[in-house]
Amino acid sequence: MQRATRVAARSGVTSEHARLRAGEEGRMGKQRGGPRRATRRARRTSPVDVLLGFLLLGAVGLGVLLLAPPFEGYLAARQRVAILEQQALALENENLRLERRVSDLDDPVTIELLARSQQGLIREGEVPYVLTAPEVDAPRIIDVPQEADREEDLLDRILAWIRTITD
Repeated sequence: MQRATRVAARSGVTSEHARLRAGEEGRMGKQRGGPRRATRRARRTSPVDVLLGFLLLGAVGLGVLLLAPPFEGYLAARQRVAILEQQALALENENLRLERRVSDLDDPVTIELLARSQQGLIREGEVPYVLTAPEVDAPRIIDVPQEADREEDLLDRILAWIRTITD
């Protein structure tokens, strides 16, 4: 309180006003050093502070260098997990499709349809009809001997074989 009256005496403020002002400072929390110390001078950096700053910077840099490879491994592992999850999902979908196929193949009607279409099977008493596409006139690469030529050629070979046996 004495300090407030001294400050008030120097500045020309009444002591009542100084006491009120001192009470406000007390309520707001005392600031160390009062109004004169509110603005501090810039502190000079010492060589020790600079050295500590460089050491701290070096330690952070070393930490980054030491933690970078494990972090890259972590990212690669996460990417691999994502790929494996996609593969697992694709395999699950394939398994569902195959399970539906198995349940379809348990049905006798499906089996009959597949046997008829893929194997050409028929029921007893049915007459099979086979429809073929018409042949298109395409150029032939080799000449096919006529039917009569083939019969004569075969007959000549049989006769030649019989002559070799009898001789």
